[in-house]
Amino acid sequence: MEPRLTIRFTPEKGDYVRASRTLAQKSPWFLVLAGLILLAVIGSGLLVIFPGLGGENLLSIAYIVLVAGVVYLLYYVLMIPWQLRRAYQANEHLRMERTLSFFDTHLRMAFGERGVDLPWESLSKVVEGRDCYLMMFKGDQLVYPFIPGRAVPDTQDREVIMAFFREKEIKVI
Repeated sequence: MEPRLTIRFTPEKGDYVRASRTLAQKSPWFLVLAGLILLAVIGSGLLVIFPGLGGENLLSIAYIVLVAGVVYLLYYVLMIPWQLRRAYQANEHLRMERTLSFFDTHLRMAFGERGVDLPWESLSKVVEGRDCYLMMFKGDQLVYPFIPGRAVPDTQDREVIMAFFREKEIKVI
């Protein structure tokens, strides 16, 4: 049986960061949490700038919330990318060429000498980012294969992928 579509690419360091950010930006819980933290930081900033708005206790809490907000921002902007880049350097498996073969019944993900078949029934959704597609398979363990945008630079190829997902009735967000 021949695949209907085959995509080959070698992941780069930045691909993992982009996939992680795509997942975060399309996650309702992440967006709600980020919004709440942003509101708390803005409110705390106002209390620090205008100390007369609240009492001394609120000012102490405002400093704590500001520090926590800055730590959260630094963690998201600096630490997660640093951790992903470090893992990329340390793990040869993350640097291996990937071949994603789209069959009618499953996705075959091959890397090096190994590969895995992921049935379409296990694909809960596809997250479409600005520069990547992230497929979220559920099962015994969560598997999130991604396709960087540079692997499908042609608009027609992207349409073929989206048509395939529509045909399989796979939710794309």
